[in-house]
Amino acid sequence: DTLVQRVLAPHLATTTGPAELPLVIHVVVPDTVLLGDEDGSGEVEGYGPVPGDLLREWIASHAEQGVADWVTRLYQSKTGELVAMEKGGRYFNGKLAEFLRLRDRRCRTKWCGAPIRHLDHIEDHATGGPTSAANGQATCEECNYNKQALGWTAQPRPGPVHTVETTTPTGHRYVSRAPTD
Repeated sequence: DTLVQRVLAPHLATTTGPAELPLVIHVVVPDTVLLGDEDGSGEVEGYGPVPGDLLREWIASHAEQGVADWVTRLYQSKTGELVAMEKGGRYFNGKLAEFLRLRDRRCRTKWCGAPIRHLDHIEDHATGGPTSAANGQATCEECNYNKQALGWTAQPRPGPVHTVETTTPTGHRYVSRAPTD
């Protein structure tokens, strides 16, 4: 960090210590678990489940370091819906990308569950599918490429929880729902 700063902006270089870089760790946890009202766990994006008591201990131990500055509160309804979002353009980026990753947590293909690598349209953008939370899903690389192959289709389905129906080339249908816990 110091070398880069001295090379790119020598007039701003300091030697007081390492530069502070922001760190973002996404944790999805029910409020009842976070507040200790019930047992359970949270999900750390890209890692997996973490016990609720460990999350509470970690947050409490960092309270003096401005934990309120980085806690984002997302509330969901009893049916599991967080919010609705739409945007112009083709790509899932910014807050919409963040929302899809937090909502889906893992590859949404029914039989997969691998870490998220792609955010893509359920109904293809090229055929008129909107860039929206309702028409977006998180997938692993393999599942995203598979659904582009001949004979594969995917469609969002109405319901209280974000639902995707995938049909394979053999005609088998699989339904995937966003996690609600």
